Amino acid sequence: MKRIAMLLLNFIFCLTCLTACAAESDDSFILTLQIGNPNMTINGIEKPIDENGTAPILSEEGRTLLPVRAVVEEMGGAMAWDSETQTVLLGYKENVIVLEIDNHTAYLNESSHELDVAPVIINDRTMLPIRFIAEGLEFDVEWDGDTQTVTITPKNEEV
Repeated sequence: MKRIAMLLLNFIFCLTCLTACAAESDDSFILTLQIGNPNMTINGIEKPIDENGTAPILSEEGRTLLPVRAVVEEMGGAMAWDSETQTVLLGYKENVIVLEIDNHTAYLNESSHELDVAPVIINDRTMLPIRFIAEGLEFDVEWDGDTQTVTITPKNEEV
């Protein structure tokens, strides 16, 4: 219990520091990801998703999974990982998401939600469902099936 409390306190501190900077850049934020491409594009600038060259994948259920740390941080949020419980905490502004590996139940601001696909670990990378996360953090998500591209923008912003 003490470990989880410390993790939450550290997470809240990081979240507070990051979201103060994020508020300024929300109005022009456009992030795109493509299945199989280890890079993401933020406002036209291409960056690697992670240092291992991990690319987004489609799950058997047809959901986009990816290592989300870089994506959430580019959105202005924060992420914490508890390897002992295999739990991920994500946050942006007042929203907090808690996900556990191989568990279809996720929590958004303490309300439980059933996921179509559970978070998994593939090649030592924690792969999470991006739509639930982005929408939970109040971003819009567009899917282009022809190009297998995900576009993430702040809510109510037209692409």
